[in-house]
Amino acid sequence: MHSGARRNLPANIDAEQALLGALLIKNDAMGAIPASFDSGHFFVPIHRMIYDEIARVHASGRLANPVTIRAALPSNEMIGDMTIPQYMARMAAEAVSIGMVGEYATTITFDAMRRGMILIGQQAEDAGYDQADESTFMEQGDALRAQFERVMKGLEGEDEITLADAADAALDATSDAYRGKGMIGVDFGFAPLMGLIGPAMPGQLIVIGGGTKQGKSSMIEQVVMGAAMNGHPVWVYSGEMQGEELAHRALSRVTDIQAWRQMRGKVSEAEYEKLMAAKRNAETWQRRVFLRDKPMNMTQIERAVENFSKRHPGGMAVIDHIGLVERDKATSRMTEQEFGPVITRSSKMLANKAGVPIFAAAQLKKNTFVSDDRKSNRATFLQSINRRPRFTDLIGACEKDANHVIIPFRAEPILEELKPSESADSFGDWESVMSTIKDKAEIILALSRHTRWPQRKEVGWNGPKTQFEDLAAIDQGRFL
Repeated sequence: MHSGARRNLPANIDAEQALLGALLIKNDAMGAIPASFDSGHFFVPIHRMIYDEIARVHASGRLANPVTIRAALPSNEMIGDMTIPQYMARMAAEAVSIGMVGEYATTITFDAMRRGMILIGQQAEDAGYDQADESTFMEQGDALRAQFERVMKGLEGEDEITLADAADAALDATSDAYRGKGMIGVDFGFAPLMGLIGPAMPGQLIVIGGGTKQGKSSMIEQVVMGAAMNGHPVWVYSGEMQGEELAHRALSRVTDIQAWRQMRGKVSEAEYEKLMAAKRNAETWQRRVFLRDKPMNMTQIERAVENFSKRHPGGMAVIDHIGLVERDKATSRMTEQEFGPVITRSSKMLANKAGVPIFAAAQLKKNTFVSDDRKSNRATFLQSINRRPRFTDLIGACEKDANHVIIPFRAEPILEELKPSESADSFGDWESVMSTIKDKAEIILALSRHTRWPQRKEVGWNGPKTQFEDLAAIDQGRFL
């Protein structure tokens, strides 16, 4: 029995300092750190910031040391009687063994997992005392069980399976699908897209291309939500949006409370309660989404996805987007046209190696929707919205390694760019054309290695929720 006195959380500050000191001396020692290691494992907040900055600078092909990373760290914060640059210099000077980096990381991870176990205990106690109904209590229990499994997997390290084990699992999946117990692959829940390409299969690379305001990231988010709600773990590299912004958008889809209002605090007390209830209800599936919103190069993404696939079978990975993957030494001088195919080729190889489907977002060329006709009349407006993007409009040759190329298309933002003043003679024509496309969109199967293409599927567009909607569905709840 332990006393009621508060005990210190487990942490090994010496190991954290030794790890950082070793990395500041020799950046290449990053390669000895397990793929499962994350800056969140550090106990000391400033250590997390230092580690992230070392990793970022090293990935860009530059040297990370106390001088080169100091500008990215707080300038007025003190560690005892030392400034942060002085603190980093001391850690580097006192580093004992660069060869112990892997062991330091393991020690730090173990303490982080112990802290995680303590947090689970506290949350379990809160759930026990909470006067919630049975349904809410069961959801809390499911969320705690998922947290516990992540802690235990973090302690187990890398696991391996034999080809015979994989064959047994594959045959079991086929048997379940045949008997109607489920389907092979990842069911990402969005019926219009599922109707075009079916479930996402292990080893597939599915490129989602789109221009500005066309809904590329929105479709990615819906696919992620749908897969997680259907029980699939999802790993996401979000180079475009931070985790909080993605969470706001997810809550917006469930509550009808716009993300921008959430971020600015422009909500009523009743709306805030609605958001809290939605967060609690979504927690179970959101625990299946593992998000990386800090810059990563392709090598780091490969390590992370391989580790994820071993720990979370039956999942999928997302790269949003290809152009925001961090450059390394080998790709630092490449143009966008050259860089895109390198990332898609690596992504396809990674999908095969890790045994997961990968969705990768890609930009369209900037002039895809540019019209040479400078006139402002009905014919010009119709011409501007009638051209459909093709796979050849992707930046670079990103389609070469893709199993499917999907392009969401919205005519509305294209026509908005051509809006004349209300006093212009052509305004009535513009308004008339706009009324025919308002809140409408298409999903284009621009290329496929497995089915007929091109194909187009009409869908709805919900602007406040920033999401595509299945026009044929009565109940949208399956993918919201």
